[in-house]
Amino acid sequence: MKQARAAETLFAHCQPTWLVVRLPRLALDCHTRGQGRRSSPIAITETVRARETVIDCNASATAAGVQRGMPVPAACAIVPELQAVTRDLAAEEAAMQRIAAWCYQYSHQVHLPAGRSGLALEVGASERLFGKPEPLARRIEHELARIGYRAATGSAPTPEAAWLAAHDSLYLAPGTNLRQALGGLPLGYLHLQKGGLEAMESMGLGRLRDLLRLPRKSLARRFGPELPAYLDRLLGICPDPCPLYQPPEAYTVNLELPAEIALTQGLLFPLKRLLDELCGVLRGADAAVQEVRITLGHEDSSDSLLRLGLQSPSQDPERLLSVLRERLERLKLPGAVRSIRLEAPQLLRFAPGQQRLFGDDASERAEGVGQLAERLQARLGEEAVRGIAGVEDHRPEYSWRTRSLGETATCTPLPHRPAWLLPRPRRCDIQAYEILSGPERIESGWWDGRDCRRDYFIVRDASGCRLWVFREYKPRNGWFVHGIFS
Repeated sequence: MKQARAAETLFAHCQPTWLVVRLPRLALDCHTRGQGRRSSPIAITETVRARETVIDCNASATAAGVQRGMPVPAACAIVPELQAVTRDLAAEEAAMQRIAAWCYQYSHQVHLPAGRSGLALEVGASERLFGKPEPLARRIEHELARIGYRAATGSAPTPEAAWLAAHDSLYLAPGTNLRQALGGLPLGYLHLQKGGLEAMESMGLGRLRDLLRLPRKSLARRFGPELPAYLDRLLGICPDPCPLYQPPEAYTVNLELPAEIALTQGLLFPLKRLLDELCGVLRGADAAVQEVRITLGHEDSSDSLLRLGLQSPSQDPERLLSVLRERLERLKLPGAVRSIRLEAPQLLRFAPGQQRLFGDDASERAEGVGQLAERLQARLGEEAVRGIAGVEDHRPEYSWRTRSLGETATCTPLPHRPAWLLPRPRRCDIQAYEILSGPERIESGWWDGRDCRRDYFIVRDASGCRLWVFREYKPRNGWFVHGIFS
């Protein structure tokens, strides 16, 4: 008996659990997510039965008296300053694609159905990582709100049942009697043709339980074979093959701002949301970026371009945001910003390193130096922060050059030579120093007209500092200090 119960428990744990994320206000969110809470009255409009109608509006418009279903002329008469925006279905579809890629961090089985503002993800297999469906749903709702999308969630053993559950925030465990748990929901929640719903209402059917009580043959005769098949998928009687979403290989988002932004600090709010969304997509794809391009669109002048370059691939939004802040402080806008385009042209494979308790690993120290270089470049410009590369030349002053930080260094360290050279050799009195080692003869440069003949020595001065000096025979005679040992 104990073994049977254990087997039943294991089977129940392996049963699928679908979590649906509905986005009932996606049309409005796509337009207002670049703006803070305080905003002017905005209404999203759509042609319904040959009449421009308000299908959604923000809190400012609602407080002024605008309601859903109201004709646009009537809404504008109530609120003269109302900003009426036509619904952009292409923008909503692009947003759904990005949200699906963002949700990929919680499940590799993401279903993005056509014609619905929302998606479904199978979370039963990832329960050990993220916990039960309800806490995970609250987490997803909170994180989507941070990037500008309002969501409603629900879960059930089948995708269609989860869609119904998401209307009332129900979280149904595997093995739940779906007929009983969902029977009281209104038929308007079902994803059916509008004509079919009207016919059911005319027959006196108002709840799902009323529909499930009817014989299957009667349902098929009255409404076609699609309805019984839909109900079978809903109840789990037959499988529901959901095509799974595949994340993209690049990331691009366009954001039309509801109002102009004239100050660079005002761009931080929408850009932070875009970077948070990008990093969620990166976590889902197990990827990272080393470059992010931001295009700021102006109405009466050419676009402003920003490039966020990192020394190593990352998926950390705070790291990208710190570089962005430095760039925005130096940016002079030619005009108010009307739109933002953020691109990650290449998603790189992310290879996180293992951190040590005290942060004394060489790779961690190198990462800290790299992040400092990123911020300095963002503040001072890429040309102001450079690395050093070696050049095959025996003459010390010609044996190096500057390089970009992204270029691999080719320097070969020579322990008997100092890393710090003076800008110009300085004459000295060799009698004031103690010679420690030498000479090292350098005789070179006859082919470029800067030939020299020198003998280098390592010496110590009266204070104990080690210096690199040379005695020059050509083109001039004398002793010179050329470098300092650390």
